[in-house]
Amino acid sequence: MFFAALLIGLSSSTASAQAYKEAYNAALEAAKAKDLPTALTKFTEAADGAAAEGDGDVEKRSRKVISQIEYNLGRRELKAENFDSAIAHFDNGIANYPTNALNYLARASTLKKMDRIDDAIAAFAQTAEIATAAQDTKTTRSAQEAIRGHYVFLASSALSRNGARATASDADEAMGHIQSLLQYVDADSDALYYTAESQKVKGEYDQAIVSADQALEMHRGSRSDKAKIYFVKGESMMNSGDIAGAKAAFTNAAYGSYRASAEHFLETLGTN
Repeated sequence: MFFAALLIGLSSSTASAQAYKEAYNAALEAAKAKDLPTALTKFTEAADGAAAEGDGDVEKRSRKVISQIEYNLGRRELKAENFDSAIAHFDNGIANYPTNALNYLARASTLKKMDRIDDAIAAFAQTAEIATAAQDTKTTRSAQEAIRGHYVFLASSALSRNGARATASDADEAMGHIQSLLQYVDADSDALYYTAESQKVKGEYDQAIVSADQALEMHRGSRSDKAKIYFVKGESMMNSGDIAGAKAAFTNAAYGSYRASAEHFLETLGTN
């Protein structure tokens, strides 16, 4: 009886090992044929079977591909605006292979599209952390830019709410958004520009000039975009009584949509 039971156990173990390997091979064929649902099912069978048999190599490879398939399936659902389904795919991708930062990024983007902004910002921050640990600089940058973009947009909206007549209250609100940004990421040129604008509105001209200079140092965009930074610097220098400095700043600001306003100030200051 003992030997019979042993033989049965050996036979069962062999059959189980053969099953997960067959599932893995079937998954590879389905993936080659771009049959992602079947590939997902078979890779899951392979991963679970490999785990049961202690085959860490096959399990890891299977779960890595599962995360990639779930990312692609989730992106399909996201494009179709099936947000809950997309989240489910990204979550399963994360559960199977927690170091694939793309699933975190896509999940965060989906939450943002669902207007779950607080959850989205936290998810983008988590994405940056995971991607940094994985040395995935591209995904880290994408997550950080998403956070900056959100708070810079809010700061811009606050300052433009009353057209060219932003109030101290508007500036305080804008600065609040910049402070929220700084809880997650470092300031970039845009964040520093809106900081300078807020400080100018509040009459903090010396601080505005410092922020504008920092923004100029970091700026890597177009000349027309850079003109707005020189313009707020010029306004702040003019209001602080540094006429020579203001003229130099407005000269650099006289480009694109800021040309007319900068030239107006240059003419006015030239008569003083």
